[in-house]
Amino acid sequence: MIEHETDIISQLVEGKDSAYRHLYDHYYVRLCRVAKMYVGDAFVAENIVGDLIFYLWEHHDTLEIHTSLNSYLFTAVRNRCFNYLQQASVTREARLSTSSDELLDISLQYSDCSPLGEIIEKELETHIEKSIANLPDECRTVFQMSRQNELSYEEISQLLGISVNTVRYHIKNALAKLRSNLKEYMTMFL
Repeated sequence: MIEHETDIISQLVEGKDSAYRHLYDHYYVRLCRVAKMYVGDAFVAENIVGDLIFYLWEHHDTLEIHTSLNSYLFTAVRNRCFNYLQQASVTREARLSTSSDELLDISLQYSDCSPLGEIIEKELETHIEKSIANLPDECRTVFQMSRQNELSYEEISQLLGISVNTVRYHIKNALAKLRSNLKEYMTMFL
């Protein structure tokens, strides 16, 4: 490990912004390329790399890197890509196990034309609105700017004076909380 990397690793452990800026400036694009080679999707690749860097930020005080920083980062991205692909495979298998006849029955049963479908749709809309209202303030603001106002991450970043990765973090958290709050409806439709 070269001295420069040792300095950066110690700064990462201390939680210094300059170390994370260094990660973005020197590793982000390359890590995204590697992740895209594994997962085949640029957006997913960026999320994987962004999540890794955010993880490093969140857990900086327990961070232990015993190899070169380069090796550590690329290994971590590779492992996260494998995890993503494994989860995607399980999801794909679950979807394939539902026959097309069952999906047709479900779609007819809960279509907008049926009274039951209309009731469920209204109940779902109410539940979504309550879930969004219960998000933390900044998270809710970012989510609404993205989904309701259809602003790009960059536009939100500029308007709120936060980084694009912070915007991604809030969107990711909002979607995770919404998924959790709405899981009973998701299972109903599956």
